[in-house]
Amino acid sequence: MDADSFRRAAAEAAALEVRAGMAIGYGTGRAAFAALEALARRKIDVRGVPTSERTADLCRRLGLALTTLDESPRLDLTLDGADEVDPAKQVIKGGGGAHVREKLVALASLRRIFIVEESKLVSRLGSTRGVPVALVAFGARATVARIAERFPGVKMREERSDDGAALADVPLAPGADVHEMALALRSISGVIDHGLFLDLSPEIFAGGPQGVRRL
Repeated sequence: MDADSFRRAAAEAAALEVRAGMAIGYGTGRAAFAALEALARRKIDVRGVPTSERTADLCRRLGLALTTLDESPRLDLTLDGADEVDPAKQVIKGGGGAHVREKLVALASLRRIFIVEESKLVSRLGSTRGVPVALVAFGARATVARIAERFPGVKMREERSDDGAALADVPLAPGADVHEMALALRSISGVIDHGLFLDLSPEIFAGGPQGVRRL
C-alpha cells in the first residue's frame, strides 16, 4: 500500500462519523476530498460549508448539499486534512491555500476531524514545510518584507487564494514557540491569517501500514 491508500482508508473511517441531519465542514485537499467521496457513497442527508471553490465544485458533482456559515453558524463536525500534526495534536494546514476558510469552519465546529497518512505525523511542526500565511493582496510584497524581518526565509507563492489573498510560506525554526509565532504573524499589518491550527483538540484519523489509528 502507498500513501494514497493510507489516506483513503483514514478518510473512509472518518466519513463514518457523519450522521444524517448533520451540518458539517467540507475540507479542501486530497484527504478531505476522499472523505467527501466516501460520504457521498453513504447517501445520507447532510449539508456542509465548503472551504474552497474546488470543494464546492466537488460537492456539486457528488450531490452533497451546500450551506454557508451565515446559514449554519454552528457545525456538528468538520472533515479536513492536515499538512503536519505533532504529538500534542497541534497542526499546520494551508498547503492548498484554503487555510483562512478552513480555520473559520473549524472554529465553528463542535468536532474537528483531520485525516492524514502517518507520514504527516511529525515530532515537531515545521519538520517538512513552512507555515502558510494569507496576505492582503495590496502591498503583499511589502508585507512579505516585514515578515522576513522577523522570520527570514519567507517565500511568496505565485498563486492566490479563492478570496484573492496572496500566499506565502514562513519557516518554523526548530525550538520555536508556535504560540509566539502565531501571535507574531497576526500582529504584522497585511497578514490575514496563518496556517497554525493550535489548541483545537482535533481528532486525528491516521492511515498507515497497520491500518487506521484514531488519535
